[in-house]
Amino acid sequence: MIELFAFNDPEATDLAVSGGKGANLAQAAAHLPVPPGLIVGSAVYREFIKPLRAPIRAVLADATRDHAARSAAIQALLLAQPLPDALADLLHGRMAALDMLEGPVAVRSSGTLEDLPGAAFAGQHDTLLGVRGVDAVLEAIRRCYASLWNAHVLPYRERLGLDHLTASMAVVVQKMVRVGPDEAAGVAFSIDPVRGALDQVLINAAFGLGESVVGGEAPVDEYRVRRGDLAEVESVVVEKPIALVDSESGGTREVELDAENATRAALDPDQRKAVAQLALAAETHFGFPQDIEWAWQDGKLYLLQSRAVTRIPARWTRDESAERFPNPITPLTWDLCEAGFHASLNYSFQLMGLPPFGDKWFAMHDNYIYGNQNAVELYRGRTPVKMLRDVDAIRAALPEIAERFGWVQELPVRWMRDLDTYLLGIGALMQEPLEGRSLAQLWDYVQRINALGSRYFLPNIAISLTQATLYGALLSMLRLALPEDEARQVFDRLMAMADTKTGQVNGELWALSRCARRDAALATAFADVDSTVLLEQLPQHPEFAAEFAAFLSRHGHRELDFDAYHPTWLEAPTVVLDQLRILVAQSEPQHGRGEHAQRAAQLEMEHRVLSHAPDDLRYLVREVIRLARAYTALDDLEHYQTTRLHLPFRRGLKAIGAQLVERGVLAEPMDVYFVPLEILDQALTSGDLAPITPAAATHKAGYLAACARTPDWVHGEMDVVIDAGAQVLKGLGGSPGSVEGEVFVVRSPEDFPKFPKDAILVARTTNPAWTPLFYRARGVITESGGPLSHGAVTARELGLPAVMGVRQAMNLLTDGQRVRVDGRAGTVELL
Repeated sequence: MIELFAFNDPEATDLAVSGGKGANLAQAAAHLPVPPGLIVGSAVYREFIKPLRAPIRAVLADATRDHAARSAAIQALLLAQPLPDALADLLHGRMAALDMLEGPVAVRSSGTLEDLPGAAFAGQHDTLLGVRGVDAVLEAIRRCYASLWNAHVLPYRERLGLDHLTASMAVVVQKMVRVGPDEAAGVAFSIDPVRGALDQVLINAAFGLGESVVGGEAPVDEYRVRRGDLAEVESVVVEKPIALVDSESGGTREVELDAENATRAALDPDQRKAVAQLALAAETHFGFPQDIEWAWQDGKLYLLQSRAVTRIPARWTRDESAERFPNPITPLTWDLCEAGFHASLNYSFQLMGLPPFGDKWFAMHDNYIYGNQNAVELYRGRTPVKMLRDVDAIRAALPEIAERFGWVQELPVRWMRDLDTYLLGIGALMQEPLEGRSLAQLWDYVQRINALGSRYFLPNIAISLTQATLYGALLSMLRLALPEDEARQVFDRLMAMADTKTGQVNGELWALSRCARRDAALATAFADVDSTVLLEQLPQHPEFAAEFAAFLSRHGHRELDFDAYHPTWLEAPTVVLDQLRILVAQSEPQHGRGEHAQRAAQLEMEHRVLSHAPDDLRYLVREVIRLARAYTALDDLEHYQTTRLHLPFRRGLKAIGAQLVERGVLAEPMDVYFVPLEILDQALTSGDLAPITPAAATHKAGYLAACARTPDWVHGEMDVVIDAGAQVLKGLGGSPGSVEGEVFVVRSPEDFPKFPKDAILVARTTNPAWTPLFYRARGVITESGGPLSHGAVTARELGLPAVMGVRQAMNLLTDGQRVRVDGRAGTVELL
């Protein structure tokens, strides 16, 4: 079937039909100055190559040929294969309709695998300029098809794990912008991806056609323009002795410029502003920063290509990572989860209609995890909240919201369905006998755990991102009807309660504490005896011991830390006893009655909000409220289930470590966590274990050093010291309310038993294992996190004022110091 699409054809925007370049041009043509053209759909390539699939597969399987030889053989097959007969006639008619028969056209490859995560294929396939006449266009199409098999493309696809024969090619045939030797063309970025300046447009320009700029083979002028007011920030004008122009005989030719023209700026100030405006217009159209190709002809500016900017210099900070990864991480734990994390991140961006990020979002430096803050800023604010700027905009956006974001309603259902497969997999792995297995077999076991975890985790970051987006959407809608302060109060009331797994586990802990209080001797032991001794005494209290064992069988996979190097509750039950000690000391918890009152207030507030919503928007408002609560619970449940991986991981790696200790390679079984994945994999696969010993020693020393220090907030930069004499510390409001009290700094679970009643909890961050402390606390202060963090959600449920993200709080506050916590203003006042 011959598929030719005009840029304004609705099907042309489908990447699978038009490839990356074609789909982007089709989208841009609706609102931006794109020269006319058409797209030869990818189905034409698939039909063209069908008779060649078997011989191509044979060439690929020939181990005697290198990539260059394979490329040459496959391209010879394609260049000898005739195109479908009907294509010439159909192409002639379409080109005539677009007035493209006489003048030159550009024929551009447009691969369907372009714009995959980490697979831009930039410059990998061919573009032919100055093509004249249908016969020449047909030959150019064939050459584009052959370029799918360029020698440098084969290893590129193999490195990405892509099947060569799944790759397909659409071709863009576009009226050429005939840039003269005294006119300019080039590229522009709506942000500066070289310096990481998100407030500047970067422009590269040269005289003549822009291929010399795109190819990086010729000197170019460089301009930087401020996004806000289009003021010029910097300009660098170089000598450009050659201009590339189209040739009347076909193709392109070079024109030598005289000294005066070669040294003048390719763009005057007004043209620079116009190019910057075009780059910003492309960003607005696509909803994401763009890398564009542009050209001037006869005083008119054209857009030739547009693609998302998905790489930017990293700026590593703890802004996004301190809450998730508060403590140092062992190399093996991070190496095992890093790839799965980034796969999940790009899967989430795909769901949200955002381009994939082509670099690392998180990375480990000196055993601490840092986030790429430039990447965060690049993607921040690209969510559909902008559709909610006013009531009319919401009404207009309803069809788009239903079309683009239906997956938000479906994801929880799909996730719960797939959860069964994951849990069955965990159960099967835990039942596998490991005794008598070789190191290679044990390593295979660990890799299977990792594969299971990666598959399960794929949609999980989408859950967290969607929760944040729903919170933003709900708050935006409330702001349309209410002043800022009142909107936040209503939001807090609506989101105060969520039925989370952590809440269920906490309820079971309270039940255990009541069981302990019924046994007077056990209650006394909780007050007087160390948890290690208490654990040994539990058989003397059979009712509690049975309930405690059942609790651990259900929830023993809960972690003390993200790092699987640390034991779980099942392996460190004294940590749970320390939590229970806090609850047993509460003669009768009052949170139950407060919970019922909060739930009633929440329902009442929801009724009031819905009664004031316009009739045609009431369903949307109700769904956003419902989904915001549902995703709060789902985000918590996802974390709870993810931690089930700790038990099989620790089981398999401990078995590997034990064998390495027996062979004299490691001093302790758990030292295997200090061996980076690449070294461990190579050693266990090859049988050469010698590199493990020095690697473990070096990285263990680095880890222990990291444990003894506070990480720089910005990697490579000394922390700015906050004035120790400052009377007010600023953070983010996490839970509304104001309270005064004495602070107590908790650095690890070892400090749990020391936490005094009615103190204000100060911590780097918290996780569900810390929840019992909240029942004794009057307020909460954390160094990291925000309104969606565990600490903020738990504080809101319990009605505790909380301020999150207070930098250096652990250093600036000391035990017993009195402060006033204002959870709405996000401040901590020193008294």
